[in-house]
Amino acid sequence: MTSTAPPASKFLNGAGVLLGLGIFAAFAFRSVNDLLWADELLTMHLLQADSLRKLWGGIALGIDGNPPLYLTGAWLLARLLPGSISAVAVLKLLNLALVAAGLAALWHLGRRVASAAACWAALFVLLTLNENLLFAAFEFRTYATYFAAAAGAALAQQAAIERGRLRETGLLALAFLALTSSHTFGIAYVGCIALAGWLSALCEKGVLRRILIATAPSVLAVLAWLPVLREQLKVASPYGWITQPGWSELAETLFSSQLMLWICVAALLWLLLTSVADWSQQPRWRGEMISGDDRQSTRYMLLLATGFTAFALAAWIVSLIGFPIFVPRFFIPQLIVTSILMTAFAQRLLAVAERRRALVVGGGLIISALVLRNVAAHVAHPAHGDPVCTDAAGTPFEAAYVTGEWPVITDSPHVFLPRAAYAAHREAYRFPLDWDVVTTYPTRSRGNAVDYHILQALQTWLPMPQVVTTDDVVRGGGPFLVIETPGRAWFAHLRATRGIQAEQVAQSAQRAGDDVICTLWKVTDVKPR
Repeated sequence: MTSTAPPASKFLNGAGVLLGLGIFAAFAFRSVNDLLWADELLTMHLLQADSLRKLWGGIALGIDGNPPLYLTGAWLLARLLPGSISAVAVLKLLNLALVAAGLAALWHLGRRVASAAACWAALFVLLTLNENLLFAAFEFRTYATYFAAAAGAALAQQAAIERGRLRETGLLALAFLALTSSHTFGIAYVGCIALAGWLSALCEKGVLRRILIATAPSVLAVLAWLPVLREQLKVASPYGWITQPGWSELAETLFSSQLMLWICVAALLWLLLTSVADWSQQPRWRGEMISGDDRQSTRYMLLLATGFTAFALAAWIVSLIGFPIFVPRFFIPQLIVTSILMTAFAQRLLAVAERRRALVVGGGLIISALVLRNVAAHVAHPAHGDPVCTDAAGTPFEAAYVTGEWPVITDSPHVFLPRAAYAAHREAYRFPLDWDVVTTYPTRSRGNAVDYHILQALQTWLPMPQVVTTDDVVRGGGPFLVIETPGRAWFAHLRATRGIQAEQVAQSAQRAGDDVICTLWKVTDVKPR
């Protein structure tokens, strides 16, 4: 490990903490002022449960498809808060704190092989340029817990190898259990961390014994959760919402953005070139790396990065073959690989700083400018973008036509849930359940089945009377308004199966290239066909 003189180290650590706190303060301001989007609103609805039993019942229904650690902790915290304090704001700040804790764990892990300066540089690149980390920080769901648990488990495994005491084994068991309980894929990362630790210790029997003890609670937790998981998976019947991934999904998982892709490629090339030079100048270097006791932490990080990346690639290949399970946010622990890569890259750059100061300073200035630009952009704009189906000003495009007199039928939860939470006439919005739409249009929107089951569960579990059936909608014959979302089939199915009189009255604006254009219809009459 490269050391720094104590006064310089203290100054560097202090400056890093202050800069990090400043960035987190800016992100906190942005986060607490953002409106919740559809999936986050499902979290909010679950937290309204009047008991833990009811909360877990909602989780088992598939309203949230993850193990219960985050929601259980959030529910308990929300119960402790006085009514004058916003539970959503506090929980958003908690998510930022969890991300900060995960970054702190990665800093301590990196210090096993690199200087404080290299570790700080890596973390600030990760914090400000990696979109997947920012997603975890801003998302009002389990992903901050998932990241923090994975980073904590990676650090705890290394500490357990170094010290080998009962205390470290117990902490490792708790970290593994938290990782397993934060996401369905958590147990896979437990396996990757455990295997990397054992192999890095050269398959030592004592290390293996401690790892087996630490992983046992996680294995038992998964076995106990399997019946609930089977219930959760029923929301994906007769078909699921996850589609076959492409190269873009793989790149998003591994690098998060095109900018990070180029930074990571440059880092990998630099590390490969310098490693080849080391091998040629120091023939014993490779042997020490493979079997030297003082290289255990380096081996561990290499194996950790290899295992995490192999798991992501395997899941991507399985999804291509025909069993789609690949969604970039499911692989949030891949951020640890980026941290390891950036730490090694920064350490190598600092090693040549004396000889090529201009090159290193120039690269640092470029990255610093990108960091500042990215922080400013995320503070200025909502983390999840503007609401779906808005006008040119970013407000709901149908607002001028909604007076509360007529119901407003929305065919997508991404429109319905935010409108039902924030619109001026929120009580007017409805979501129509129609099983015929699910079975008749399986390819028009892969989310039809999951949306049906989740909204049906909300209807009875919460309860939520704004979730109705198509028969309820048409029983009076009209009038009512319909927000038709591209790719959704409810209104098309209504026109195909009933005689209706409808007039198009408005369309949403396309403020960005990927914005969908929604249409507002006024239905004045519905008759059986």
